[in-house]
Amino acid sequence: MQILLKVFVFIALFLIIFSLLIFFMSIHPQKIITDLIPSDFGLKYEEVAFKSTDGINLNGWFLPNNKTKATIIVMHGYPADKANLLGISEFLAKDFNVFLFDFRSFGESEGKYTTAGYLERNDLLGAINYLQKEKNITKIGLYGFSLGGAVALMANHENVKAIVADSAYARLSHMVRHMYRIFFVLKYPLAYLTKLYGMLFLRINLDDASPADNIKNIKIPILLIHAEKDSQIPISESYLLHDANKKAELWIVENAEHGMSHSINPEEYEKKVVGFFEGNLK
Repeated sequence: MQILLKVFVFIALFLIIFSLLIFFMSIHPQKIITDLIPSDFGLKYEEVAFKSTDGINLNGWFLPNNKTKATIIVMHGYPADKANLLGISEFLAKDFNVFLFDFRSFGESEGKYTTAGYLERNDLLGAINYLQKEKNITKIGLYGFSLGGAVALMANHENVKAIVADSAYARLSHMVRHMYRIFFVLKYPLAYLTKLYGMLFLRINLDDASPADNIKNIKIPILLIHAEKDSQIPISESYLLHDANKKAELWIVENAEHGMSHSINPEEYEKKVVGFFEGNLK
């Protein structure tokens, strides 16, 4: 009996210490600064500084297009930065203004930690407010990859007219379990502890970061894109999103891994995304 008790205590301590370490590493990932700027792609741009709706100082780039007021906000994944999506911005900038920014604690933006979508909604709302106040832009499309796609589906604003979400998760709680998937049955207590730490240290409930719940009430056009062989955010997440809003268009990119949907067939990808935004913003 004493041996069993010691084993139980050892396992419990391991789970607590290990999950706590992973939690703090997850909210403080290594900061990535991609060594690219829009002019490397021949794009004109303005350096932009603005605040999230909860007061975090954020950094962005505005790529002007004199032919239109319609603007696409481009949002990066985790853990990355705005320059990581300059390849996407290049083709979008031919037809629209483009606004890229770094989420809190990423790239050149301030912020002590990331919440992988929960508070990042405030970053997007701050970007939308900036465009309206400083640029008089009220016709906005959202393009988000991975984390950015999830945020796009969770931040409601009347100025947003269309959304493209590439490889978005449906529920943040699913991503926590997926992170611990190699631990089989132990993934459940590990995920529970991670949720508990979110409440204790950040005062947030991971269950509230749920694009699948929010998408039910979105009335504007949505294009969901997902890589068929995505190992980081399973394709089942986009199926859940589509089930929650059958009016959304779902495009599965065959044989693509996470982040590879554009590179598999750039011409088809760009034609589909630009066509979607042109049909709903112009």
